[in-house]
Amino acid sequence: MYTPRVESAITTMLEAHRLGLRKAGRGFEATHVLSVGLIVQDFGFDEDTVIAAILHDTLEDTALEPGVIRRRFGDHVLAVVEDVTEPPRTRPWRARKEAYIERLRASPRDAARAVASADKIHNLASLAAGVEARGPSFLDAFTTGIDEMVWYQKSVHRMLTDTWSHRILNEHRRRLKRFLSVARGLAR
Repeated sequence: MYTPRVESAITTMLEAHRLGLRKAGRGFEATHVLSVGLIVQDFGFDEDTVIAAILHDTLEDTALEPGVIRRRFGDHVLAVVEDVTEPPRTRPWRARKEAYIERLRASPRDAARAVASADKIHNLASLAAGVEARGPSFLDAFTTGIDEMVWYQKSVHRMLTDTWSHRILNEHRRRLKRFLSVARGLAR
């Protein structure tokens, strides 16, 4: 789904994230958000949802102002991005995750649920692959332990399946099961 608006979203995302790395330098943030955009597109969501997916981490992880998203892409895209943005890192990890889940639960926008599910699909795949390739030390860069990660990933999936029905959740469930299998392997 190439459009000038999608190209503009990619440009905006690159301006915001630059060549920022993900946790412990494991890949570029730009690669993650583009992957989330492609997942959303693969499941047939509209252009605004693809754009929101590409921009989904900009308010949380960069200095990009919400007004830039509003001016370039409109109120709907901004609302979706805000729905999937965690509170500031000044709050404790668990409180941020609980607030994220509740904000997403309260959202009237299925596009926000789609972006959240696609984000988790990519994160779960990356976590499982990282642990399988590098062992438990892969998780050292994260600010919480595996038990909390399991709680969070299961809670997001449960909330999404309780509030929404879409075939993307089947892939989300499949990625969650793989991650849970890897996590159980760490407990041995």
